[in-house]
Amino acid sequence: MARESDKTPTSAFPSPGRLWAEQLAMGMGIFLAILIFMAFKHPKTLAAGGQVLTTGDLMAYGWASALGVILHFILHEAASLGAARFYGLPLRFRFFPFGVNAAATLSPLPRRTWIDAIVGLAGPLTGAVASLILVGVYRLTDNPYFLGIACVGYFYNLFTLIPVLDLEGGWIAPAIAPQAWLLGLFAVALELVHDFNLVLLGVLSFGVPRLILLVRARAPREDLACTGRQRLALALAYFVLVLALARFGTEMFDSLSHLVPEAMGD
Repeated sequence: MARESDKTPTSAFPSPGRLWAEQLAMGMGIFLAILIFMAFKHPKTLAAGGQVLTTGDLMAYGWASALGVILHFILHEAASLGAARFYGLPLRFRFFPFGVNAAATLSPLPRRTWIDAIVGLAGPLTGAVASLILVGVYRLTDNPYFLGIACVGYFYNLFTLIPVLDLEGGWIAPAIAPQAWLLGLFAVALELVHDFNLVLLGVLSFGVPRLILLVRARAPREDLACTGRQRLALALAYFVLVLALARFGTEMFDSLSHLVPEAMGD
């Protein structure tokens, strides 16, 4: 007979891996369904929204563009690593990772929702500030190169905020309450209607399943481990950052098509 201490309590929820698999499956379904709808009903809008994933003006600058992009990625990951080290999380190096989860692992430790979210925000927030600085440099120099690198930073950091595992968004998502998901995703949908792009569509497509799982009480309310002020601050930080990166990124990309027409295919 097993001792009482050897018994493992049965969770009322599916395993974290199963929940992430369900979210990924639903998110991919939503993403593909919207793409198919846009392809038939609004092909020009879809094509314009997909251009943000192309090289754009970077083709005009050769190796300098590659260097700028790599430095952007390194800065993003350095900020994530710095936050992880500050909170004493065990670090694990991986070459050019996507998302802080590739650089630091919490597997040996109990999950701490608030700290996870702060570490997750560190990289995208630092990258957003770096892009703003690059825009300022462009204003001083009138060199579109700096605007192009800033644009890359906006969309790269927005990509990492998609709420799926191994991206920073996956670390922040558990700290956001269902009510905040509902209001935030509605704002994201409005921004998509105004200026469509595939990266922001990813945030919406994978955020909706997260909301569904919480509303159906299939996923645990990990946000309840945070105080009310913490949940409010994280929800505002996440969705304001998502919307700001999408808006600034789209505006910068549109500006580039006029500044560097030979590289944009015009």
